[in-house]
Amino acid sequence: MKKLSFVFALVLSVFFTQSCQKDEITESADPYAGKAAPQLPAPETFMMPFQPFTEMDDPGATDSLLQVEGRTINNWGYSAANVLVWNTVLTVHLAIPTLAFFESFNHQPEYQGGGVWLWAYEVADANGVSYHAELYGELLASSEVKWDMYISQSGGFSQVHWYSGITANDRSYAHWELNFDPNNPRPFIDIDYRRDNGNGAAAIRYTNVIPGAPENGGYIEYREGAAAADGFDRAYEVYKADADNLLEINWDSVNHNGRVKDAEKFQDQEWHCWGTDLQDMDC
Repeated sequence: MKKLSFVFALVLSVFFTQSCQKDEITESADPYAGKAAPQLPAPETFMMPFQPFTEMDDPGATDSLLQVEGRTINNWGYSAANVLVWNTVLTVHLAIPTLAFFESFNHQPEYQGGGVWLWAYEVADANGVSYHAELYGELLASSEVKWDMYISQSGGFSQVHWYSGITANDRSYAHWELNFDPNNPRPFIDIDYRRDNGNGAAAIRYTNVIPGAPENGGYIEYREGAAAADGFDRAYEVYKADADNLLEINWDSVNHNGRVKDAEKFQDQEWHCWGTDLQDMDC
């Protein structure tokens, strides 16, 4: 009888020990439960600032770009026009993902488990077309966050994986991969952002990654602060892969002087400068 009592007690102790261990495992299975959601990426990691074109302008100038040709401000005019045109190209082609991205700041996420949070919401464009967006943010062990955006159009496409990305928790870098054509999603543009949190120097590059396209490898890049060059605090580049041509523009955001280099336009590899009054000048 004593032996049976001993065996019974041993079985009970093993049972309760395993039960406690299971409870502990269950309780600690999700280390992210109860934690705060990841901070949404800074807008500048995704979208280029809108001020570059206005920074190049002279507040006292009243002539429009259409009146530039034939005057002595051609270097500035050509540069300003390119910044305006290429920024417009980006804005048009990134309209839907940008709209969905900025709307996320107006909503609160819900925890999905496994270190993943979901921002789900509706948003409409300027034409009244409605979209349902689902932005997933997943905390990674590498002090990074993985993002995935799915967009559906009311009466149209459904659950299109529009973009994904990795951002640093300290906002020092980000990498985004965007798709296009909701009816047949495929790689479109990669966005790479970097920032020096010490001196504020920053750069963002949009690279064409459309498979098989002549423009694949082409890019638009904007840099500010110490990331620019030769005493200027702003830099803008457009590389056309199909023509193997690089347009380079540098300017001072305060004094408005700058320079441009474009072999396709000027038929040379020299810098072409303008002064603080926007007038052409020798470099």
